[in-house]
Formats: sequence, structure tokens, C-alpha cells
Amino acid sequence: MRSRIYIKKGAKNWEEGLPVGNGRLGASVPGKISEEMITINEETIWYGPFRDRKNPDCRKNIDAIRKLLLEGHVEQAQFMARMAMTSTPKYMNPYQPAGDLKIQFRGHLAKKTANRSYYLDLDEASAYVKYDMFDAHYERTHFVSQKYNVLVIRLTCSVPGNLSISANMNRKPFEENSEKIDDKTVCNYGQCGAGGVRYFTGVRMVAKGADVHTMGDFVYTEHADEVILYVASETDFGGNESYRENCLERLDNAERAGYEAIRDAHLKWYVPMFERVKLDINGCEEDFRPVEEQLDELKNEEKERNDYLTVLLFNYAKYLMISSSYDCQLPANLQGIWNGEYVPPWQSEFTININTEMNYWFVEKAGLSECHLPLFALLDRMVENGKKTAEELYGCRGFCAHHNTSLWANTDPEGIMSASPFWPMGGAWLSLHLYEHYLYTGDEAFLKERALPVMREAIRFFEDYLYEMEDKTLVTGPSVSPENSYLSSIGERGALCMGPTMDTQILRQLFSWYLQGSAVLGGNEEEDARIQSMLDRLPPTKISSDGRVMEWLSEYEELEPGHRHISHMYGLHPGNEITQDTPELFQAAEKTIHARLERGGGHTGWSRAWIACFFARLKKGEKVFENINGLLKKSIKNNLYDTHPPFQIDGNFGIAEAILESLVQSHNSYIELLPALPRAWGSGKLTGVRLRGAVSADLEWREHKVTSCVITADRDGSVSVKYGEQMFEKEVKAGQAVRII
Repeated sequence: MRSRIYIKKGAKNWEEGLPVGNGRLGASVPGKISEEMITINEETIWYGPFRDRKNPDCRKNIDAIRKLLLEGHVEQAQFMARMAMTSTPKYMNPYQPAGDLKIQFRGHLAKKTANRSYYLDLDEASAYVKYDMFDAHYERTHFVSQKYNVLVIRLTCSVPGNLSISANMNRKPFEENSEKIDDKTVCNYGQCGAGGVRYFTGVRMVAKGADVHTMGDFVYTEHADEVILYVASETDFGGNESYRENCLERLDNAERAGYEAIRDAHLKWYVPMFERVKLDINGCEEDFRPVEEQLDELKNEEKERNDYLTVLLFNYAKYLMISSSYDCQLPANLQGIWNGEYVPPWQSEFTININTEMNYWFVEKAGLSECHLPLFALLDRMVENGKKTAEELYGCRGFCAHHNTSLWANTDPEGIMSASPFWPMGGAWLSLHLYEHYLYTGDEAFLKERALPVMREAIRFFEDYLYEMEDKTLVTGPSVSPENSYLSSIGERGALCMGPTMDTQILRQLFSWYLQGSAVLGGNEEEDARIQSMLDRLPPTKISSDGRVMEWLSEYEELEPGHRHISHMYGLHPGNEITQDTPELFQAAEKTIHARLERGGGHTGWSRAWIACFFARLKKGEKVFENINGLLKKSIKNNLYDTHPPFQIDGNFGIAEAILESLVQSHNSYIELLPALPRAWGSGKLTGVRLRGAVSADLEWREHKVTSCVITADRDGSVSVKYGEQMFEKEVKAGQAVRII
């Protein structure tokens, strides 16, 4: 099946455009006719410098704040925490665009176009704009080359000499410097705020059948047969003092190579990676209609499902991940790499109390393990900053991070709202992604050199930070259950608390996985015993009097019963604490989710994606299907971007995780086939999917029953595969396919 996203008309703004990227360089293509404005992004263009924002009064007031919380005086505790714990200043600075590439087409009139086609081809990682005008056919091809690190735009016309085009790069309203470099290159450059990164963006034009010139800070050609634009952008982040020269060298290399060589290299890089994992549902074929028409059919209930859009959502997630998190310095942020605003929502940061983690839940399963690496690179830098945060704010060893970070790997609290800044679990949660990478790859060198050292630093913080309660249990605090609030037993409103359920579930997984990994490498008896003792003293996940999982240590009334965050379900997903092997918690989890939904939960894109993941773990296929359809009906733009609103990429990635989890799961000690298959997905095929234990699987089903399952392992060993009530045990040899069913 070809995977293309067709849009009826050009986009109104960058959020509705077609995204292209190579991890470090991105562009949003709106598809305008007479004057195109393509937003360009470079991953390290963030406003302002690194700032040490630690509140000097935090450490000396922590004990007093804890005492108030333990006594039930939550409002007074929050009053103090807002002053003593929030950073000075409160906020980090935003991710910003490199600028807008404006392309003007002389003699083009949008109202005179016919046979217009505007689409993103996921199989080729290319955006296209095609149309007829005045008896001529025009085509534009856009992609970002990984090998040459340039945005490539090819413009052609069926009538020779019919292309008269100018191009200019600007950063309104943050315009600083723009000028011509030579007779075919113009640029825009400056500094992103005082002390911020210095940036340089160059635009090179190459034409066939006509000369290229510059005038002012424009590059242009008249009466050309074909025009190629190359755009490169770079900053001095990380001590890259030759950023300007490197940028111009990229343009030179691209021009020397030529379009055909660059295009060939692009496809050789992208296509094999995109095709590692393939999904088919009911043998669906490409639908050439605009996505908005297909979405309207679902919204108006003219159709009860659209298999093509479901598969397209999955393929789009793969595409967006490769395009925003491959061979780069930073992971995908709240908007991947695509952002057209200088003051974007939530600064377009890395929000690590759910959103960044959600971006990467599906990445190993989808065979895109290398796209996980930029997250680990950021985490490595966070460890060093987080050690200072732990010491200066809390008087603790190890490292910690709070709910947001940025280009600068910030670990201090951010913001002033009571329900989010005071959460010291960001580093702990992120470190679990290192162990997930090990589980999927079986790379013991990575476990020894990367995963366990970072996990150990996270644990070391909690050795000092955890508070011993009267019953000898160990709890976090002050903390929050992101980003919910409650009514205390004495009627006070608050979010700050001791020992929220999510914190304990994260720590239980962190301690358990660390001990597992340590055992693989031979262990450290004294150190492992100390961590085991901490693990044994964590409070259990509790069930409330009405049968739901408790969100806080005590049974409080929720102030927002339909809150979008369902943080205390971490143990169900992405954790593995709540399973069918814990039936009481399993039942309570389902009741918890239904209660939240009945009160208006799941109203944002990423939240609905997480809920779909919950239902996959609960083995509720119809609910998975319902929430995928709900996302399509309520939280998807015409370019298939997830919308919070506004656009947030986590919903795109999170729904891909839900789709995969409905078809195969491996978070227990075995692989389970079709654990939550919706009835609407009667037949299908999933090939190449990666699973924990360093194996991949090819799975096929018809009439809701598995007809074939083949496992290929990376190393010798054994696998356990569950299907229905059957359990299959097989010995496997590295590289050899073994048929299970």
C-alpha cells in the first residue's frame, strides 16, 4: 500500500503544512501557488543562553514544606513552595524557527490553477505540489537530505523557459542580518538572544536554461527550464565555531553532487528504515482522496472506520520519528522539529512528565532503535546538570530532573503552577528508556556503559531524597501527581503532596530493572542489597474505597475528575506493574480509566493516545478501536498532525504505540499475540516488529485468528509465545526464523 497524505488546498499556516526533515533540519511546506513561505527549523535554534535558575532558598525550606504536607496543611505548603522551590527566573526560553524561506513565482495566479495535487509521500519522505496553469504543468518536490544535510526543492515546468522565481530567507520579527554571499547564494544570520546560539542559514539557487543572480538579499532566475533550491542551516551550539563555513560547504557539496545523486542517496537512506516494520489491516489500498474528506466521513458517521487512515497514522508516526530524531543532537520535542512560532506553546520544549517519553514508546518496536539515541544524548547532558540540581536544591547525591528540559539539558524546576514544577521524577523516568533499549537490543555493552550508570545516578538521588514514614515505608515528596490536584482530608485544595502513586510506580520499575541489569553483569552484592531494601520499602499501589487505583498516598477527592493526565496508570502502561497477574489492580485500573473518561477525560490528542495504550494493556480491543477513531474524529488536523490543541506530536507517536500494543505485547516474560485485536481488524499482517528479548516477529491473521507467526532472534536462546490460552516454548538460534504457528 502506498502511504500518501493528500490535502485539498494549500495550508493556511505552518501547522497545517506538510513536514519534511532529516532529524536536525526540518521544513513545513504550505503548498501556496504565487508566493510560497516554507518554515525552516534547525534543531539547536533556541532563544537565549543556559541559565542557572536554582532557587537559593529551596534546600533550607524543604523540611518545613514536608512537615506541612505531612500535617495536612497543603495550602500553606504550596504557598511556601511557590516562593522557595520555583526557579529564579521561572521559565526557560523557547525553541524558535530558523526563519521563513519565501519563494515568489512571477506570473502565477492561484485562481488559474487546475488539476492541483498537494501531498506528502511517506514512502519517499517527500512533499509534492503539482498543478496546471496556462497550458503548462508545474511540479515542486521537497525533501531533506540526510547525507548532504540540506533541504532540497526542485521546481519544474512542462514548458521550457517558464520559471521566473525569487527566493529570500527572513526571520520576522526577529530579523537580524541578511545579505548575498555570491551571485547564487543569499543568507540570514544572527544570534538567538543575548548569549544565545549564533545561527546561519544559506539559500543556494541552481537553474537550467537560465542564469542565476542576486539582488539585495534575494536570489533569482528568469525564464528557466528547471530550478533547484538548496537550504542549509547551522548554529555554533556545542562549540561549533565553523558553523557558517560548514553551512556554505554543505551548499557547495550539494551543488556539486546534483539533484539526481542527492535524491538517490535520500531514498537509499530512508526507504529501508521506513520499511523495516510494515502493517496491513484488511488488505486496505491507498485512498487518493484528500484526508479532510476521509476525516469528515468519520466525523459525520458516514463510515464507522477507515483502515487506510489507521495504517496511515502508523506509517506517519514512523515517518515523523525518522524525520525528527535521526542522527541528530536532540530528540523530538513537543512538535518534533517543526515549529513556526517564535513564542510557541509551552516553549516547544521537552516535557518529561509524559510527552517526551510518549514520543519514544513505540520507537524500538517499530525497528527505529537508532532514533532513540538522541534522547540518550540529551539525558547524558542532563545527568551532569542534574547532579548540581540535586545537591543545591535538595542536598542530595545523584541526579534529578523536573518536568521540562530544553536544548541546554536543564534540570531545575520550571514554571509557577502548583501542579507541575515540583516533580523530581523526570530523570528517573527517562533513564528507564535506556533499559528499554537494552531489552529490545540485548546489547550488554550498552547496558554496562550507558544504561546502568545513568540509572544508578538516578537511584543515588532517591537514596537521599526518599522520606521515611511512620510505617517505615519510603516515599517521595514534596512532589505532585502530574498535573492533577485534590481536596485534602481537611478541605484544602492542592497538588503538592507526599508519595504520589506515579512516583512510587516509577521507582519500583527503576529499582527492579536496575537489579535485573546488575544481575546480568554479575551484580554487586552490597550495593544491590541496599537497592533491594529500598524497593521492599516502597508503598504498594493501593485501591480506593470505590474500587479505583488511588492517585495519592491518601484517598483524596479529585478536583478535576476528568483530568487529561492519568498519571497513576503508569504501572499499567508504560510500566508493567499492573497486569492480569495482579487481578485486583487490573480490575481497579479499568475502573479508574472508565471513571476518568465518564467525567470528560481523553479530550486532548496525547491523552487519548495514552488511553488507547491503557486499553491495549487491558486487552480491550474495542476500546482501542474506539479511541483510535476518537483521535481521528476530534484530534487530528488535515495533515494528520495530532492536536492538543494546538499541534503536539506526542499523540501521533502515542497512537502508533497503541496500534502495536493491540497486536503484540512483550512486557511480561512472554510474547502475546493479538492481545487486544479490534473486531473491525478481521485480517491483517504485521512484519518486522521488534520485541523485548532482542527478537523480531512476522505475524499474520485472518478472521480474527493468527494464521502465521514467525520469530527471528538476534541471539541463541528460547522464547515463550502466548496466543489465547496456548503457550508455545521454542528454542531459537541467532538469525534463524522459527515458525511458532
